[in-house]
Amino acid sequence: HKRNWTSGLTVDKFEDHQKKNEDVVDRMLKLTEEYNERVQEEEGKTSEQILVDNVGKIDPKRHLESSVSDLMSSNIIQCLGTMLDTVVF
Repeated sequence: HKRNWTSGLTVDKFEDHQKKNEDVVDRMLKLTEEYNERVQEEEGKTSEQILVDNVGKIDPKRHLESSVSDLMSSNIIQCLGTMLDTVVF
């Protein structure tokens, strides 16, 4: 399915966008708590001990950064699309 140039101008329904934002913020809260626990556990350990302890575990910092980036980009796109809709249409 080929996308045309107007596909970037479409915006989600406000209710759907709000629900996605709430889900991402909830996930960010959990990741922040996990990251805080991990930092407290790492206190006083050597870098080798930290590497061994974290093998096979999810990196909450990386996932938190990704969630923040996704949330910001979706909100910017939604905001710009809404402003364009109000000015043009």
